[in-house]
Amino acid sequence: MKISLSPEIERLIAEKLKSGRYGSADEVIREGLGLLEEREKGIDHSPSNGSANIGAAFEGIAGGLSPADWDSVPPDLSKNLDHYLYGGGKTS
Repeated sequence: MKISLSPEIERLIAEKLKSGRYGSADEVIREGLGLLEEREKGIDHSPSNGSANIGAAFEGIAGGLSPADWDSVPPDLSKNLDHYLYGGGKTS
C-alpha cells in the first residue's frame, strides 16, 4: 500500500518519534488509527471515568486519593474559593 502524507502530518509523526514514546512511524500511525476506530465505534474516553454524573465522577477520583492528599486540601476551600483560585482576599 502506498500513501501520501501532508508535510504537516510528516512533521507531527517526526515530533512523536523525537519524544521517544514511539519507536517507529508505524507505531504512531497504528495508535492514531486505533483511536480513530474507537471513536467511530463510539467508545467514550471521557475524563469522568465513565460515570454518568459529576458526583459519581468525583467519588471515583476522591476514592483514589490518600489521606495525606486530603490533609493538604484547605478546610475553608469552599468559603474562600476565590482566594484559592484567583488570589483575592480571604473572607475569614
